[in-house]
Order: sequence, then C-alpha cells, then structure tokens
Amino acid sequence: MTVTRRAAAAALLAGLTMLTAAPAVTAAPVAPRRPNVLLVVLDDAGLGQIDVMRHTRAWLGRTGRDYTHAVATTPSCCPSRSSILSGRYVHNTGVLQQDRIGVYDHDRTLQHDLKRAGYATAAAGKLFNGWELAKKPPHIDHWALQHGGYVKAHFNVDGTDVYPPYSTTFTGRQVTGYIDRFEKNDDTPWFIHAGFVAPHSPYTAEPKYADVKLSWRSNPATREKDRSDKPAYVRRYRVTAEEGAQTAIAQMRTLLSVDDQMEAIRRRLAATGELDDTLVVFLSDNGKSLGEHGLPTKFVPYQGSVHVPLLLWWPGHVPAGRDSRVAPLIDVAPTVLELAGLSPSYRVDGRSLLTGPRRTGVLLEYWYDKANGNVPTWASTYAPGAYQYIETYDGPRVDREYYDLRRDPWQLTNLLGDGRAAGDPDVRSLAAALARARTCAGAADCP
Repeated sequence: MTVTRRAAAAALLAGLTMLTAAPAVTAAPVAPRRPNVLLVVLDDAGLGQIDVMRHTRAWLGRTGRDYTHAVATTPSCCPSRSSILSGRYVHNTGVLQQDRIGVYDHDRTLQHDLKRAGYATAAAGKLFNGWELAKKPPHIDHWALQHGGYVKAHFNVDGTDVYPPYSTTFTGRQVTGYIDRFEKNDDTPWFIHAGFVAPHSPYTAEPKYADVKLSWRSNPATREKDRSDKPAYVRRYRVTAEEGAQTAIAQMRTLLSVDDQMEAIRRRLAATGELDDTLVVFLSDNGKSLGEHGLPTKFVPYQGSVHVPLLLWWPGHVPAGRDSRVAPLIDVAPTVLELAGLSPSYRVDGRSLLTGPRRTGVLLEYWYDKANGNVPTWASTYAPGAYQYIETYDGPRVDREYYDLRRDPWQLTNLLGDGRAAGDPDVRSLAAALARARTCAGAADCP
C-alpha cells in the first residue's frame, strides 16, 4: 500500500455519508481512493459452525466487527443471495424461489453501483442457483462460477469449462489470482465475490480433513419433546439431536478447507500491500436446522435456519468488537456502499450497520418452493431477544406462533398454541404489522 493510498483511505473515512436514496451513484465529497471489497459468502453455515475456522476467527473475529444477531431475511439460497447483493427484501427483488433468478434486476445491486463507480469486479465459486455458467454475469469483469458440490464440480472460467479436483481450493485460488491481477493496476479498487459451496450438502470434506475429530454441542431445541404447538409441516420431521450433531460435524469438516483458503487470501492481501485497503465482509446466505424442533432443513423461521455469521473487517474504519444489534443481510449492501463513499443508485430496504438507526425488529419471509420440499409459505416479525410472531399459510389455513424470547429463547412454547387466551399477545396488532411489512418498500417504510 502506497502513502498516497493511506492518505486516500483516511480521507474516505472522513467523507462517509449517510445512506440515502439517489437517482445515480453519488460519490462522497472526498474519496480519491475507495477500499477494495471482498465479499465472502458461505452456503448454509449457521452461527456455531464457523468457530472451527481458527484462521478466519483470528483474522476477522479478533479485530473485526462480529454481529451476533445477524439474520437471513429469507433462509433460502438464491432468494437470500438476491437480498444480500441488492439490499432489498425478496418481495421487492422478485426472487421468491430458487429458480427465479431470471427476474432479478442486476442493475439494482451492489456490484452495479461499485462497477459504475470505477471498480474492477470478479466473482468466484457459487453466485446464484441456476445461473448459466458460460454467461458473463452483469457488472462482473471476470468470473469462475460453479455448479455442483465439492469434487470435480463444474466451473466456467471466463467462458472455459473446468472441473477441478476440489471446489473450495479452486475457488480460493481464483480469488488470490484476481487479487494479483487487479494489483497490476494499483490505482483501481476492486470488488471480489467469493462464494464457497461449503458447508452445503453433500458435506464432502477434503481428504486431509475427512476423519478429523470434532465435537458439537446440541441445544434445548434439539430435545423438544412436545411439538403439538408447532405447524403440521414441522411435526412431519423427526430428526434427532444426534443426527443433527452428525450433520454439524460434517459441515465443519468442509469449513476447515474454507479456513485454509481464507488464510491464503489474507496472506496474499498482505504480500501485495492490499490488506489495509480491503474491506472484508464474511457471511452465510442462511443457516440450517440441526435437529431443532425435529427439523433437518433451512427454509424455516426458527433460529437455526435464520441466524447466520456476519463479520466486517477494515481496521481504522469498522470498529472492532461484538455487536448485538439485529443485523439483517439486507443491510450488507448499503453498509458496503457507505464505506466506499457511495449512495445507492436505487431504493434499498436495508440501512447502514454503522450509521443507520438501530432496528427494533426485522421481517422474515418465505414463499413456497417446490424445490424445497414440504415447507409452506410463511412470514414473521422477529426481534431477537424479545419476541417472534409467525404466520404460516398452509392452503386456506393460517397457523400462528408467538414466542417470548426473553423467557423462551429456544422457541419451545408457542403462546398461541395452547388454545387459551390468557397471556396471549395482541394478535390483531401483530398481524396488521406483519401485513404492512410484507409489502414494504424502502428503508423508511421497512422494518
């Protein structure tokens, strides 16, 4: 990193502007050199699994900002990714199901606004389900995108098909290669999207980690005996705590390889002098139930499915420490744009995690998707540490759930599921607030 770039970074911090809607990408008054942006997206990683990633924790967790109540507003891969990159709820992106990426407006995205502001851009690994690999993604200069799992998965690298031995290693090496390529033009900031398929099924660990001994501690929700107060679709599943622990351990073994690649990326950034100039955002598209309430899946409104890791790192610009605010993934894009000295060129539902007002709650939403099995459409207002209200729309039937998270953090007792009105919350007000949230548009209108 040159002295000029150090001065530019300092000027950028001084010139951060509040998030506002604007007709075009608007630069902050002083930002001659913007940060590089590395966005790392895991696939199906809940909160606890990343604790096995010691290099990543030492790098991003120790000196970065750790959002302990980060949530995926739609816990389903492609819809969630549409929200991460746009800063909008899926009822506004239109990507309600896994196969709906064709309706996505790529001109209302983080990569659009960064590219328009002069960034070099690249994407490696998984981007969206169903994306035609040989097709250049809009606003991305170079790509190495993936379909499939871990071993000899199908990649397309700038138009050429490749089937590497292990996808995690290949994705990491593509990222370090992009860093080298972009470093040749040191005056141009870059954006790299690194989409690791881990720890998604089939949980194929790299051979050196296939038999490593790991442990997993289950939680009270995995030992729930009485699920009669849960919707019918939940009661159909019967996954045990032991089965959930086996899945968690298999997931963590795949994350050990991601951890290796994160360390290689950190070292490459340091070797090229780019480390201090790079904003790193590390997250997962959604979590995954590991036997909680008998469930084996994402797609559901409970904590194992919606709680995700979210780490931000840019020393001197992003304050270090743990942050307990509710941090929905729709806030990622506006936060990155603000740190780059930009305002979004379109209306976003999210707000900056650094300067925006703290949320009291957030909307969670999911639409039935035949690709995802038996989970019906549902919507929820969620205030971590306070309450959660859920409506499940199973045909003409509406199942309602309410959890007092202060007394019942593991969502074991549905206060609307006992047939008695005593102690029940005001359902009419909750339902009205949820109905408004399901059609909201823009940060001023949305929870």
